[in-house]
This record gives sequence, structure tokens and C-alpha cells, in this order.
Amino acid sequence: MERLREKISSLRAEIDAAIERAETAEQALKQMEIQQTERDQEVISYENRIKVLEDEVQAREGQLDEAKQFQRDSEATLNESDVLVKKISTLEEKLDDAENQLREALEKIRKYDLDNEALQRIITQHEKDKEIMEQRHDDVSEKYTATKNELEETIKMLESI
Repeated sequence: MERLREKISSLRAEIDAAIERAETAEQALKQMEIQQTERDQEVISYENRIKVLEDEVQAREGQLDEAKQFQRDSEATLNESDVLVKKISTLEEKLDDAENQLREALEKIRKYDLDNEALQRIITQHEKDKEIMEQRHDDVSEKYTATKNELEETIKMLESI
């Protein structure tokens, strides 16, 4: 009879430990889901920023083309060398500025692409971790159910004695 009480106490302790592990796993899973949502929002933000930068690159390229066209037109229509030199100088400065802006925009796009790739790797790892935690939760739940059923059978046996 004493061994049976010890067995019941042991089973109750195991059940309590299993419940605690299940709750811990659920909390970890919720935290991972929150992190996953935050990462998804970051990815969307980066994708939007990349789109804005790509649009900016296109606008800068358009400005660059206009500046080049303006320079070509100016060279064809201007006869006075002083005016031509001043306009060419101005256009070259604008062209240099546009090329610098284009380089900066492309560098930003590369940086955001790298950040996006890193975030994708993190997201993939979090998804794998989430699956592992869900599997652990399922295993603990099965053990808990089995232990609970065993305890109920033991109690029924005791009551019938």
C-alpha cells in the first residue's frame, strides 16, 4: 500500500513536471511567433525601402539621361565657347552628382539585399525552431496524457481494492 502511494506521488510529480515543461514550451512558442511576426514586418519594411530606392535610382537615371541629352543639345546649338564651357561645366557637375547619388542608391540597395538575406536566414531558423518546439510540445502532451491515464487506472485499481 505504501509503495502504491509512493508510485502515485511519483506519478503526480511527473505530471506536474510535464505540465510545467508544456507551459514553458508554449511560452517559448508564443515568443518565437512574436519574433517571427516582427521579422516579417522588418522584411516588409526592407522590401518597401528597396522599392523606394529602386524608384529613386530610376529617377536619378532619368535625370542623368536628361543631363546627358541637355549636354548633347547644348553642344549642338551653342556657338559661343564661353557659354558652352559654362554649361558643360554645370552639366558635368550635375552628372557627377547624379552618378554619386546613383552609386549611393545602388550601395543602399546592396546593403538592404544583404540585410534581407540575413533576415530570411533568421526567419528560416526560427521556423525550424518553431517546428521543433511544436514537436516537443506534442511529445510532452502525449506523455502527459499517457501518465494521466496511467494514474487514473491506478486510482481505479486502488478504489476497487
